[in-house]
Amino acid sequence: MESANYYSTKYCRCLHFPQRQMDEIYLCYCGIEECRPGQFFDAAGRDAWHLHVIVSGKGSLLLEDEEIQLHFGQMFITKPGERCLYYADAEDPWVYCWMTFDGDKAASYVASAGFGAGVNHQDCYVDANNFYRLVSRILEEPEMSLANDLMSQGLLMEYLALSIRSNYRSQNVARHTNEYTAEDYVTRAMSMIDGNFATIKIADVARNIGLNRSYLTTLFKQRLGISPQEYLVQCRMKWGCYYLEHMDNRIQEIAQYVGYGDSMTFSKLFKKIYNMTPTEYRSKKRANS
Repeated sequence: MESANYYSTKYCRCLHFPQRQMDEIYLCYCGIEECRPGQFFDAAGRDAWHLHVIVSGKGSLLLEDEEIQLHFGQMFITKPGERCLYYADAEDPWVYCWMTFDGDKAASYVASAGFGAGVNHQDCYVDANNFYRLVSRILEEPEMSLANDLMSQGLLMEYLALSIRSNYRSQNVARHTNEYTAEDYVTRAMSMIDGNFATIKIADVARNIGLNRSYLTTLFKQRLGISPQEYLVQCRMKWGCYYLEHMDNRIQEIAQYVGYGDSMTFSKLFKKIYNMTPTEYRSKKRANS
């Protein structure tokens, strides 16, 4: 099948996608460049967004009258219509990979990655080689086909997701962008706890929804008036009541069903909430029924 404008030399591999589709986000180019000493590129007047990740060596980025020294483990971007020049170090020239993309959502994704107005470079807080591997996968399948088009689009999304994750980690806090509301986070966390109450830990919940535990606790207290841990205990006790009423198993077994390794911990928490032991609760319920 015909190649999708694949370009390869000793120093560079690049793939150009000629069929540009006006969509939320789409890939225009991608490549890996092993630059020669002092090699430069003038990005003035370029369209689309060019996100580079430096995987080794050093170089410089020249914006207007500002020259910025960059090195391995950093990222830089050139933006549509921007006057920009970048070049490799004379002694330790950089190797970088890049993806060029555009679309209706491109500017918002770039901003989520930390490249807002006036920001063209930042440290990379995820493994730079992960970006390299994504670009390499696209370059290994240059033939034009529906399967490869879909794969390339997916790998572009992974590339952008990595850059956004790097920005989150650089801030060392929960997400600052308004991607989801507090209600969204709490609802998702509640759903995870409800479905996995016997095994889950709050640290797992926080990690899976992308927040630190302290911030998740703040959101829970704002929305529900209790902490995630208190919600988990309530969930376990609710199911403990159900099992006590409908099962004849020993208290030790029911404690394990709801996530406690020993009956003493379960019984202590149960009595604190219901003012009676699990055995007393079972007897009372069955007497009433």
